[in-house]
This record gives sequence, structure tokens and C-alpha cells, in this order.
Amino acid sequence: RSLVEREMEAGANVWVTDDEQAWLLAEVVKKEDDQIHLFLVDGPKTQFTREAEIVDKETGFRKFKGVELANALLSDEEKAEGRDNDLITLPHLHEPALLHAVSERFVVGKIYTWTGPILIAVNPFKRLPLYTTEILESYRREGLLLSQGLGDGKSS
Repeated sequence: RSLVEREMEAGANVWVTDDEQAWLLAEVVKKEDDQIHLFLVDGPKTQFTREAEIVDKETGFRKFKGVELANALLSDEEKAEGRDNDLITLPHLHEPALLHAVSERFVVGKIYTWTGPILIAVNPFKRLPLYTTEILESYRREGLLLSQGLGDGKSS
């Protein structure tokens, strides 16, 4: 069995697809050859199942429809250390892991994160203090001086 399949045992957290919220966190209750039994972590503890979608004949690996293994949640200390800055460090980097990590960072005002060399920026739909009045004024002054041929573009 594959590592992912071994980790997707009873008690493991997984992401399951949802028509309204894209992905929801669930816990594995029991796994059988042809289906997996789950319940939502943040919701009613009613069990539901997902069917096996893919079975690799050679390895016996089973992929369940709309189910992805969840990463272990980071502690507040690990987040303070910046362990969530680069998503490439996640053991499982797939759509629900990426969306969850970016969403958690967005809630605390961290709109930038990395996946290896790729910068991910989430639009906060609000003004950010990226450019202070002093910085804007220096850009304006430099641009005005350059446009009139009165300076070399270096701030004074």
C-alpha cells in the first residue's frame, strides 16, 4: 500500500469535496475496499461514504472520489515561526491544502505566501499600507523632476 493510503486510516483527517464550500474537513471512521466512511469535523457527526474511484491493479492503491488526505494542523508557535510561509513544505500539496493554507493566512492579514519560487497573493479587497505618503511623494517628486529634465531620478 502507498504512504497516502496507509495514512488514510480511521481517525485521519481528510478533505472532501462539497458543492457549496469546495472542500470540507472530515475524519475517517472506517475504510473498506470499495468505500470510505467519514464524518465532518466541523458539523453534524452523521456518517457518509465516498466510493473508491480508482484502483491500481498492480499496486492495489485506492483513490476515493473527492477525498484528499489533510496535512497536520500547524500550532500557533509554528505559524509564528513562519512555517506556513512556503507551502512547498507541506507534505500534501493539492487543491484543498493550498486553499486552506491561503485562507487561514488571509484571515490574519497575511496575503502573501510562497509555493517554492511562486508567489501567491490574495486580494484583501481593502487598502493596505503598502505606500506611505512619504514614499508616494518621493515617486511623484522623482517623476516630475525627470519629466522636466531637472534631475537624475535619484531622491534627495
